[in-house]
Amino acid sequence: MLVKASAPGKLILIGEYAVLEGAPSLVCAVDRFAHVEISESAGFLVSAASIEIENVSFSLTENGLVLFENDVDVLTRKKLSFFKTTFEYAWQYCKSCKLSINPFHIKIDTGAFYSTELNTKLGFGSSAALTVGIVKALFLLAGKKVDDTEEQNRIFRLSLAAHKKAQGGLGSGIDIAASALSGILQYRVGINKLAEQLIPERLDVWTGLPMLVIFTGSSESTRKMVAGVSQLKKEKPKLYKQLMRDLEAESVRGCAAYKAKSIDLFLTSIKNYNDLMAALGEKSGMPIISPVHQNISAIVVDNGGVYKPSGAGSGDIGVAFAGSPEKITAIKQVIEKSGFTCLDVNIARA
Repeated sequence: MLVKASAPGKLILIGEYAVLEGAPSLVCAVDRFAHVEISESAGFLVSAASIEIENVSFSLTENGLVLFENDVDVLTRKKLSFFKTTFEYAWQYCKSCKLSINPFHIKIDTGAFYSTELNTKLGFGSSAALTVGIVKALFLLAGKKVDDTEEQNRIFRLSLAAHKKAQGGLGSGIDIAASALSGILQYRVGINKLAEQLIPERLDVWTGLPMLVIFTGSSESTRKMVAGVSQLKKEKPKLYKQLMRDLEAESVRGCAAYKAKSIDLFLTSIKNYNDLMAALGEKSGMPIISPVHQNISAIVVDNGGVYKPSGAGSGDIGVAFAGSPEKITAIKQVIEKSGFTCLDVNIARA
């Protein structure tokens, strides 16, 4: 064995959509991990059990390009396209560190982001975690210390660039931030004087915050949802700008309430943000607060809590908060009796 690396998933607490316009947002890393393992091999191989890829051969050019063997079929190439783009981008940096190119077998595993029971992805940012996992593994292969703050920041920026390239430039990078830096972060899109993405602000974890993560029962395409909201920006820019201003103002308040550990102010911000996401969905024609989110929200509110989707909305996951652990326990019982799944996740610390 040469190296093993892992990277956690993400859970957005507040700031969806507005983060794309530069607003501060709140995200935490969660203990669902993507794992990457590199071992010695007679030839270059890649395996990914969670997408049914086993021992696929490839070669590596001097420029770090991944070339699959001629017998690798189109479907397999498509499944590995994200790996190929991410690996090539990270390799370009790591080869400058005199990284050895002896053949190896790279195994990637994102099974923790998928529910076999429910037969669906869970919405914790598997592609971002995989990207960070690959970059960390290559850093380790190059002899770098991935637990060093400076190296973690470098991993974040390199992973962000690789992920954006793989996704055609889309995304805010908030999921990459959580996967690369762990813990709880205040994140916003912003560039420093060196034309680098700003490093997120690391916050103290509010250990006493009563929180519950709830799965809606189906996954949704973030790309599709964001594209729908982007259409509103093109067609009604003034309305879009006002909606973003309102979302940003509430996200600022939510971040401040979290830092101050003010439960009343934080719960108010979560409620207000959910309402603003509903307004954005209504104006854009996108089902951000879909019927299933409305249903879950009603149950949570009726039992003394507040709720909002975590991420783009429509499906995937939502997060409930309450003023006491007892209320969250009561909400969990009612939610599960109503047929929804509560996911057991914890904040993954650095």
